[in-house]
Amino acid sequence: MRRYFVVALVTLTLLIALAACSPAEACPVSEPVWDKPPEDPAVQNPPEYGYYFVNEDRSMWATAWWTGEALLLSQHRDGLKVGWFRPEGADLEITGQRLDEEAPPLESQVPCCYPTRFQSSGLYFPTEGCWEVTATAADSELSFTVWVER
Repeated sequence: MRRYFVVALVTLTLLIALAACSPAEACPVSEPVWDKPPEDPAVQNPPEYGYYFVNEDRSMWATAWWTGEALLLSQHRDGLKVGWFRPEGADLEITGQRLDEEAPPLESQVPCCYPTRFQSSGLYFPTEGCWEVTATAADSELSFTVWVER
């Protein structure tokens, strides 16, 4: 009986702590890395260090240019431009879902026919909140979570 009481007490404490957090604080935002992306002939200048989300085998990268001291992504009316590095010439598919509430899915625009590793995209978050973005290209996948505000 005492064991159930302890479990109930711990659960209640966690629920109270979560309720005290702002929604943004409860979002498991992915921490980008400070790194230099791969060289690519489609990119005019030599690669420079910046913030990126990178998958484990480093086959996919997504720019996280909005980060710095804060990990807050501010959605612009015209969407958000994100550059990607993916397996050379592979089709890039980007999906996204809101994690903290019901919402329409993320919309993405991926222009055709980038033959090298670099690929640009437009991301359109229909609401603010906690979003998981997942991109696939060939056999590679990259997922990250961001907090979006208007």
